[in-house]
Amino acid sequence: MTDGVQRPDRDRPRSSAHAALRRALERARRDGRLLAVLVVDASDVGRVDRAYGHAGGDAALAELERRLRATLPSGAELAPLTRERLVAASETAERADALALAQTLAAVARAPLSVEDVRVRLDATVGLALALGDDATVPALLRDADAAARAGGGAGAPPWRLADPADREHALRRLRLEDELADALAHDQLTLYFQPILSLRRDTLASVEALVRWQHPVRGLIGPAQFLPVAEESGLIGEIGDWVLNAVCVQLDRWSARHPERVLPSVALNVAGRDLVEQTFASRFARAVLGAKVPPEGIVLELSDAGVLDEHPDSEELLGALRRLGVRIVLDRFGGTRSALAQLTRLPIDGIKLDRSLLGPGDAPPDDLPIAAAVVELGHTLGLSITVPGIETERQLAAVRALHADAAQGHLIARPAPATSLVDLSDLEAGLGGRRRPRAKADEEELLPLSAVAEALGVSTSTARRLADQGGLPGTRTEGGHRRFRRGDVRRLARERSRAPSLRPWELPAAPLPAAAALLSHDGPALVERAGRALYEPTRPGWFAAAQGTARAQAWLATLAAALAAGEPHEAVAATAAYGDAATLGGASPAEVVRFLGQFGAISSHELARTRAAAEEARALQRVMSAATEAFLARL
Repeated sequence: MTDGVQRPDRDRPRSSAHAALRRALERARRDGRLLAVLVVDASDVGRVDRAYGHAGGDAALAELERRLRATLPSGAELAPLTRERLVAASETAERADALALAQTLAAVARAPLSVEDVRVRLDATVGLALALGDDATVPALLRDADAAARAGGGAGAPPWRLADPADREHALRRLRLEDELADALAHDQLTLYFQPILSLRRDTLASVEALVRWQHPVRGLIGPAQFLPVAEESGLIGEIGDWVLNAVCVQLDRWSARHPERVLPSVALNVAGRDLVEQTFASRFARAVLGAKVPPEGIVLELSDAGVLDEHPDSEELLGALRRLGVRIVLDRFGGTRSALAQLTRLPIDGIKLDRSLLGPGDAPPDDLPIAAAVVELGHTLGLSITVPGIETERQLAAVRALHADAAQGHLIARPAPATSLVDLSDLEAGLGGRRRPRAKADEEELLPLSAVAEALGVSTSTARRLADQGGLPGTRTEGGHRRFRRGDVRRLARERSRAPSLRPWELPAAPLPAAAALLSHDGPALVERAGRALYEPTRPGWFAAAQGTARAQAWLATLAAALAAGEPHEAVAATAAYGDAATLGGASPAEVVRFLGQFGAISSHELARTRAAAEEARALQRVMSAATEAFLARL
């Protein structure tokens, strides 16, 4: 029984391919010549499908087929094997001719294609099987050429490959691994590991990177390099990504329950650009994070193949939507592959993580890392945070510090540890391996360049220079004539400019502040915006006026209002000081935090004082904000 709709025959392409190969094989036997059977695997067309729909992918495959037909010798056969794979057969006189043909077809398959006036490239591979005599069969030739195509194109390998008996065994192992991986998802065999990332500015825990592992029941712990490529080919990568996100949300929730008094470290997740441009990614991400009641600003998405975004017309909008949630976006492995510098200004991102190759060998001094130094300087000019992974030696860590990168990660600093063993965040911080620098006299005497002074004070370089010229900051000069300033003097000036009184206990209000709580609950976001505008120049918005700062303020305002309504001023002070900690981890200077808290307190108290009934609450709120400022400064 049919429904009147004509459905395509899924086996028709394969039948057509078998028929073409039989014809070619018969001719080759009749002529006594060598037959080259080539499978062109364009499975990478899935990237085009995700960006332009199946119609765009079909258009790319149709253009690819036209090019292959124009390239093949006269009399050769070409037929589709599946939607993404085509098979060609051509008689040749010599084995060398067959190898040359495979190389030519691979170059044609990887040449740029035009889809909706945008150039895209397919990471296509070509597998070659040779038939001579009566022993060869069509199924065997197809099997061997297909296995060779799937095995080709690895890191540093050519995009074409001659069939080898080991290819078939490799294909069988991957098929078994794919089946076991599906079982791993169904039976909860995946597990999370976390690797701490060290803030080089504060020598504290900056964030952690979530790393997925597979606890195989027979083979033991399997690293991601062994199973994620299989997951990508089989289509399971999306399910694994969802599992990792949900597991991270659960872990953040556990940390939040155990440490309600502190700011949690952000968690970095690895996301492939090809997965990010999936139409459902943003909605799936928002549903998982908001459903778990986890603040989105606690998540950092590290894009491992950002080049894919260049081929997607809506990439900027997709990233912008995620950043509006409060998520931070970082370009991973920057500088190691096809990294477009234009991405740094075109894409709405927050930072970059350098490729390990830019770090050089473990004994390389800073002067031998010119590319890394240039990338760090460029990133800072654009307001991006810079993380350097792969730190294995003390000399590498010293070199990264000398480059003025923001954060570092690697086995020297801390090795990945399973989430189940990290009962307390203190375990994570202990994993930093004693890499914190002691605040000794030598640290106070450290000489800083003018750019570092400007960052510490939260001002422009020209303002820092003016302060130094006016005598507010004593300095010295190097042999090359460059100005340098003692870290201790910079700290003292930052404290003076904050206009904060010396640390002293504050008399906090003993009763609830209902009017203040109502004001913050209703008008809190607008007050944060006003304080941010008052703090920065319009052309130089800082952390508190940026999306990251305003998004983080939502959770702080809710906690602050609830504490004031319940008559818990100490909780309000702790939450506000923790908000200041989050700002410094996000890139704000301590002076910037102090000035923002002062602006916010003054604006909020002024709004309360407009009503006589709330005048006393206005003074009480000012005391809370001043105490919170002192608590923040005491942590520095």
